[in-house]
Amino acid sequence: MVRMRLALAALAATSAFAVGSASAATLEVVSGTTNARGVTISSYDPLGQSFTAIDSALTSFGFQFESLNPDRVNDPITFNLLAGEGLSGPSIFTTAFTLPTSINSRTPTWYDFDVTGANVTVGQKYTAVLTTTSSARNAVALGPGYNSSTGQFFGGDAYAGGQAFFSAPSYANCDATPSNCDLNFRVTGTTAVVAPVPEPASWAMMTLGIAFAGGTLRRRRSSWTTVTA
Repeated sequence: MVRMRLALAALAATSAFAVGSASAATLEVVSGTTNARGVTISSYDPLGQSFTAIDSALTSFGFQFESLNPDRVNDPITFNLLAGEGLSGPSIFTTAFTLPTSINSRTPTWYDFDVTGANVTVGQKYTAVLTTTSSARNAVALGPGYNSSTGQFFGGDAYAGGQAFFSAPSYANCDATPSNCDLNFRVTGTTAVVAPVPEPASWAMMTLGIAFAGGTLRRRRSSWTTVTA
C-alpha cells in the first residue's frame, strides 16, 4: 500500500512533464453566400487572396471552386504562396493540383490541397495566388454577392485581414481601394505545442516525494524481524 501511495505521489509530481501535443487552427472565409459570384482563373491569371497568418506551419489550403465552362479542358492549377500582400511578393511555397471533374457546375465547392512545408509567421500577411493555362473551365467563388440589375450588394467586407487581388480589372468594388472583395478560402495549420517548463513548486513536490520514499523504506528496514526455524 505504501509503495502504491508513493507511485501515485511520483505520478502527480511529474505530471508537469507532459509530452508535446499538436493543435490545429483553421481560418475560413466565405464572403459570397447570396448571389455568389465567380471569377475565371485564366481570365485574371494570376489572382489571389491575402490573409493574416494565425498558425505558423500550414498543412492545407482550399478555395470554393466553380466550373463556369465544364466543356473546357480541366488543366492543372498552380498555387503560389507569396510573402506580403499583393501579387508581386517573393514566393515562399508552390505546388500544383488538378481539380476533380465532379466540380462541373456553378455551385461553389470546397477543394483543399496539401501545403505541408509552408511555414509562415503568425500575424504577418501573405497572399495565396492561383494561375493556370488558357482554359476557361475553372473559377473561384468570391463575395460579397452582387445583383447586377439593381447594383445591390449582399453584405460588406467579410474579412478585414486580407482581400482579393486580380491582374486585370474585375468588379468595380473589387478594384476599389480599399477593396471589400474576398475569395472564398480556408487555410489550416498545425503547430507543435511545447510542454511547459516545470514551475519551482513542481520541482519541490517531486524532490519531497523522493525524500519521503527514501525515508519510509529506511524505517521499514529497521523494523523488520528475522525469524529462523
